[in-house]
Amino acid sequence: MALRAAVRNKSALSALLSQLSPCSSHGRVCVTQMRNNSTSPKIKVDFDQSAGVAVMRLQSPPVNSLSLDFLTELCINLEKLEMDKSCRGLIITSSQPKVFSAGLDIMEMYGKSPESCGEFWRAVQEMWLKLYSSNMITIAAINGSSPAGGCLMSLTCDYRIMADNPRYSIGLNETQLGIVAPFWFKDTMVNTVGHRTTELALELGLLYNSSEALKIGLVDKLVPEDQVLTTATQTMTKWLAIPDHARQITKSMMRKPTIDKLTSNREADIQNFVSFITKDSIQKSLRVYLEMLKKRKG
Repeated sequence: MALRAAVRNKSALSALLSQLSPCSSHGRVCVTQMRNNSTSPKIKVDFDQSAGVAVMRLQSPPVNSLSLDFLTELCINLEKLEMDKSCRGLIITSSQPKVFSAGLDIMEMYGKSPESCGEFWRAVQEMWLKLYSSNMITIAAINGSSPAGGCLMSLTCDYRIMADNPRYSIGLNETQLGIVAPFWFKDTMVNTVGHRTTELALELGLLYNSSEALKIGLVDKLVPEDQVLTTATQTMTKWLAIPDHARQITKSMMRKPTIDKLTSNREADIQNFVSFITKDSIQKSLRVYLEMLKKRKG
């Protein structure tokens, strides 16, 4: 519960950062394990201090679902990196085969109390706010499918490199589950691919394969699957050549209106989400979707 409360409480979050145990090796710092935490870390971060670049690997089997615990751990790691002024760049990728992130954990929204749903949604907001407003250069190395919340995480980054594989898909497909992408999901996508493309994508819950995603600008580059991380590292070098202050001010100028819109409506957004997700009709849609997933696995 201390981890969960940290998302809501900055002072608690700062205190928890001190629990992250660094392990240095040849100029690299590993910040994945937390004391007094018996569960395996869902996030692994390798920080190359000499290059000023961290690689964050999502490692929550089977599909890196964005659960409350996962989001909290992610936010703690982001906060730690952001506080380290020597960390200029962050590459986000997945350790799970064939998937970057399958998106929000439906079990955090199904059959839960309004209080639990609200706590979860605040963590989703926090993840987006930390990534979208980050001073670091952020590159998504998308080495698998990335629907819904996985797509949102990718969209927060400055640059997106995706594996050139027609079996991998990306998009905000919430309407297919009977739920609605909130305004800040929408705004993030509009800022990336434009209004009309976003309107069609959100209403129809479209998922794009890698080549389609490149065509509409949802991703910036396609490379063979085994070159995604290498290309992200090479791309980072180009971004690092830009003076930080100029890049950071420009990024803030472009993104601040979108960030301010959520910040000033954060509590209302949580209440809207809770009111919507706890409706009987929405819970029924989620139940149908979960039953469909069980049949697929069977």
